[in-house]
Amino acid sequence: MPVQAMLEHGSTFGRWQTPRRWIPLAQPSLLDIDLRARVLSFLPEGQQALVRSDDEAVAAVRHAAEASAASVLDGFESPVRRLVTASVLSLTRYLVICRMGPAGIGKKAKGRALDPSTLSRTAYHQLPQLMAIGLSKRLSALGPNEGIAGAERFFRHIAAEDLDRFSPGERPRFEVELKRMQVLAERGCWVDVPLLGGDASDVTSVAGPVEKPQAQQKPDPHLPLPDDYVAEMGRYSLWLIRDLAPSLLEVVSEIRSIWLSTDDLSVSPGRIAQRRDDAVRNLLAEHTWHDSEGRPTSAPPFNIRLSRSGKNSRAKKRAEGGAATGLTERPAGWQPRMLVDVVLLLKLVQMAHFFVVGLSMGARKSELVTLERDCLQPSPNGMPYADGRTWKLVDRHDGETRDWVLPDVAMQAIEQQVRLVTLMDDIGPVAPKRDVDRPAAAPVHLWAEIGGGKANRTKPMLHTQTALRAYAQALGMSTEPGGQSLRVHRFRKSIARLAALALTQAPKVLKDVFGHKNIEMTLYYILTDKDLQVDVERVARELRVMRAKEAVEAMVAAEAQALPNGGFGGPAAASVSKAIHVHRDRLHRRGEEWGADSAMELAEILTLQGKAWHLARPGVVCTKFPGTEAGPCNKSKGEPEPARCQSHCSHRFEEPFLRDDVDGSIRDAVAAYQEAAQRGDELVQALWAGQVRLHVGRFDDLRDKWMQDPVVRSIVDAGAEAEEVTT
Repeated sequence: MPVQAMLEHGSTFGRWQTPRRWIPLAQPSLLDIDLRARVLSFLPEGQQALVRSDDEAVAAVRHAAEASAASVLDGFESPVRRLVTASVLSLTRYLVICRMGPAGIGKKAKGRALDPSTLSRTAYHQLPQLMAIGLSKRLSALGPNEGIAGAERFFRHIAAEDLDRFSPGERPRFEVELKRMQVLAERGCWVDVPLLGGDASDVTSVAGPVEKPQAQQKPDPHLPLPDDYVAEMGRYSLWLIRDLAPSLLEVVSEIRSIWLSTDDLSVSPGRIAQRRDDAVRNLLAEHTWHDSEGRPTSAPPFNIRLSRSGKNSRAKKRAEGGAATGLTERPAGWQPRMLVDVVLLLKLVQMAHFFVVGLSMGARKSELVTLERDCLQPSPNGMPYADGRTWKLVDRHDGETRDWVLPDVAMQAIEQQVRLVTLMDDIGPVAPKRDVDRPAAAPVHLWAEIGGGKANRTKPMLHTQTALRAYAQALGMSTEPGGQSLRVHRFRKSIARLAALALTQAPKVLKDVFGHKNIEMTLYYILTDKDLQVDVERVARELRVMRAKEAVEAMVAAEAQALPNGGFGGPAAASVSKAIHVHRDRLHRRGEEWGADSAMELAEILTLQGKAWHLARPGVVCTKFPGTEAGPCNKSKGEPEPARCQSHCSHRFEEPFLRDDVDGSIRDAVAAYQEAAQRGDELVQALWAGQVRLHVGRFDDLRDKWMQDPVVRSIVDAGAEAEEVTT
């Protein structure tokens, strides 16, 4: 146990403990694991009864020995008890080795010790079940007078067929752990290795029907939130933050004063509760609610559905003639009348803060939830930062500090949240509990458990997914936007999508979205998070593929309209159109028809799986392959330079919505050219002639149309003659 204690995993035999600062979001059961109880819980019921009866017998013997002062029985233990103790000791040794030794497998973790989070999950789930298999077989083979070896082995009794008891979704995790044992054995760190190959003398039957492979579980990657969902929830959240929160916090400050002034030790808790309830009712009845402009308001601009719990809310519902359903939609003109109404509104405001801050930071759940009240850090350059900790890609178990650049609205949300949670620290139960000790240290968490029932406002909020779902329900919105449950990591994916959209179109878009004061703040935000950069690049590739897919589908759909190149323009439009015909012929030779997946397959080919098709400007795509093709904008086969994009480039691809603009530009340029000719202004005339030649070839149908005009034809012919003379 000394080694276990040195590693800060506890000093009690049979208990694997982990400091919360290493895994801030872990459930209490993962921070203090009773290894013996976990192993025994997975034994067959008959063997569990055997161990229980044996424990009772040993306890009785020890009690008799203590009563008779028989020192000869001081160290008595039965074979069953010794075997169970040996299994716990073996499991503890394995955990210590994984914590210190080269237990990591895979490219990233190869040769490294397991981090506390992975180890605690494994110690709670996989290892007790594997140990129970080996222990069960040893108990079954235990003779009445058998002694227990000092280095008892349990995992070696696990056979391949023992893994069949696990579901297809669980089995890979157990196989990984067994593989880890084999890797540790190869590295000379462990000896108790399962013999999954079985006995070489066994005869394996090969006859019989072929077994169908187990269907693999489909991954459920985090998806970005839909744009309209973010816009709607953002609009509601901003109203809660800017219009409701300031007035609500004034009320909460008054309630705090009521709590402090009524906390009299000479008065019974019931009497204090009555005084507080009456005072809060009077306060709410007299309070005038104002919006951010200082105008009186009696209701939010949208319906709010608040979850109600507790005896007071049920009694109120019965008094109003309604059923205690626990869910109330606030009618127009509603104002809070009871403390429970205020608490539920505070919960809503906190989640509005949480939504805005989470979406602004793009942080992981552990990074967002562990923010503290002093996280706001101003800097000399005027950029507001949120200072917190990150555990991703960090070797330190307690994480590393890092900064997030904040927009103004997120800074306002954090400042209000600090005030909100600080006020709630002093507002305890209506009826004070005299036997409850206040925490020794002042709480530092930014997000608290707020609500009715058993919610403890002195504890940090950990169940973010439940809180977000309740927030969405309160706003009358879906809890599964886009077909996936609302959760924190979807904020991060939404940020990655916004960043990819902005970086493939205009960084100013992202600057405006975040409310940053300058583009440097936006770029700093992206560049300081390497993992976010990976997400941004992945989403950017997906967007390029989707852009190509939409173009291919539009070209195929426009074939019936007889538009040249499906209405697309630029020299590359003919190449894309030809690629569609070649791909269709290839499918035909394979006996396949053009289907829903055909456009995606061709789009991935055209874009090199998202590496090409950069957006040069709105509606203009550069189809050049970086590193293999050159163009007028960049002679060195590097990335395209949008500022130097030219209309005659063979890689230029233009979308149909530009046709009207191009048509109008040609028309205006011809008119200006003729006016300059009438004035005899040759310099201006040459300028407009250049504009005509620049635009006339961008779309094939427009070129055919305008080449019928004698003025345009003379301008183009004159330009061609001048080019021949130059060459």
